[in-house]
Amino acid sequence: MSIESKLAGINIYYSTNVTFILETVISTMQFWGYNTTGMEDGSIKAIQDRSRRFLFQPQESKQEILTENKLEKINYQINQKPETIKNHILKMGLIYFFSLFEAFNKDYFQELYLFKPDLMKSKERKVDLEYLLQFENIEDLHRSLSQDQIERFGHQDIDEFAKLILKKFNIDLKGNLECWPNLRESYYRRNIIVHNDGKISELYLKKLSLGNDKLNEELDCNIESLWKCHSDIHSYMDFIDDAIRKKFNLKSLIEYL
Repeated sequence: MSIESKLAGINIYYSTNVTFILETVISTMQFWGYNTTGMEDGSIKAIQDRSRRFLFQPQESKQEILTENKLEKINYQINQKPETIKNHILKMGLIYFFSLFEAFNKDYFQELYLFKPDLMKSKERKVDLEYLLQFENIEDLHRSLSQDQIERFGHQDIDEFAKLILKKFNIDLKGNLECWPNLRESYYRRNIIVHNDGKISELYLKKLSLGNDKLNEELDCNIESLWKCHSDIHSYMDFIDDAIRKKFNLKSLIEYL
């Protein structure tokens, strides 16, 4: 399989999954009664009823009888639609977006490193003969050598990642990717959801050059910002793919398709 084909496959796979997550968030919110424009109440109720039958139907291994009281509790929880449910749905969507963002970076650049092993050259890294002899072919050796370097593409802070891309490939995300400021904010927003219960941290304020008066405030999460983040990640993946293809004289994604 050609490198153009492999890179195209990675781009399409992750682009599709980013969109799928957004659609999942929207449909889940509709299930709970949020943002139901164009969807009749009867349809929502039908979805809820089907889900109840699937989720709460007694299994052979666990014969649970649904009492009137239990059904009332289920109905009560569904009909309440507390604000916390909406917040959790949106936060989970944002977290998943950046899981895909990081996985895309690892998979995409690993294929590139396997295509161009010279990218792994380093005066700092020494490899002994015993390590080399454990591999049956050069492809397996290249894949193993790439692992440590590729981990940086998936786990580095987004600002450090941008510096790495600039140094390694002369691709300026900060200067040339229009959505970069918004993507950065969404990334650090994701981080405080994961690591600080959604409350603004000192690191978030420092990264976004904000005053300390916002410290420990809880950030709002809404469907509009999630939709924008979805679009920004798509733009980022297309930008990276286009820049790499031009740098290494590969067919563009459109030419390949």
